[in-house]
Amino acid sequence: MAPIRSLFFENLTLKILSIILAGFLWFFVSGKSKTELALSVPVEFTSIPTDMTIISKVPTSIHIRVKGTKTLLRPLSSKLPSISIDLAKATTGKNVIRLDQETFHDLPLGVDVVNLDPDTLTIYLDRFVKVTLPIKIKTKGVPPRGFQIKEVIVTPPTAEFRVSEEYLKKHDAVYSDPLDVSQLRQNTTIDISLLTPPNELKLIDPKSIISAAIEIGETQAQRIIKGIRIDFQNRNKIIGRIGISNYFVDLDVECPLLMQVDDIRRQARISVDLAPMLENNENSYYTFPIQVSLPEKVKLNSMNPTEVEIVFKKSEPGPE
Repeated sequence: MAPIRSLFFENLTLKILSIILAGFLWFFVSGKSKTELALSVPVEFTSIPTDMTIISKVPTSIHIRVKGTKTLLRPLSSKLPSISIDLAKATTGKNVIRLDQETFHDLPLGVDVVNLDPDTLTIYLDRFVKVTLPIKIKTKGVPPRGFQIKEVIVTPPTAEFRVSEEYLKKHDAVYSDPLDVSQLRQNTTIDISLLTPPNELKLIDPKSIISAAIEIGETQAQRIIKGIRIDFQNRNKIIGRIGISNYFVDLDVECPLLMQVDDIRRQARISVDLAPMLENNENSYYTFPIQVSLPEKVKLNSMNPTEVEIVFKKSEPGPE
């Protein structure tokens, strides 16, 4: 038992120091060994000329693989390096930018970039100009059955924009975000937002309020209403016997789509005034116009006939 105990406790201080030294050596050796780390690094574009804009799609980040000791690589997991691309010397059109180690910021000394994906960026720039453009409304959906858009008035009708020259080659106006009109049954005024691609179009005064006044009307339809009876007014017995060419008329009308034909027939007033026959009651032949009174919102296109013919025969006086 004693030999075993002495094996553990003999020169104990020396043994502890040896263990500590071995740990330091392991930490030093492992810390100096190289390893690789994959990262997704955000991309930033700087010094863009004030009269230019990027009009192509560009990546927001690139994938890189870096190599270094674990000690140097460890902070990169929590604080990513950044890549900054200086466009001060960029020109309109196509610009090809090659990426390398010098492009990165905050990359610790001793850490090397061993792979970039992509290793080049192709960027297209265009020049901005200041112009006044009309504003046009886009809609989606259609009003409910029986209703239609009669007019859309934009206020203000135009606005000032900073626009890329490429945009002006394709468009002569600025459009709104589509307005949903599928539930509109009455006149409505709406504040609108514009479709302004950030790389091509910018409103000079971002505080501008642009509105659209949408006038909604009822959809019109043509209706043929046959056989409406004529009301003969001011017919007097002293007139005696008369012969009438027509007792009914047919109407061609324009009315709201949802209005019922039976309602029009019931409310329509079709009449002929026979009062002029009392002024001259000799036997004769007469032609009288047919008078038409229709419900509100109903417009008369035509009617058949437009007048009636009446043959008058004076009543014979009775015996004294």
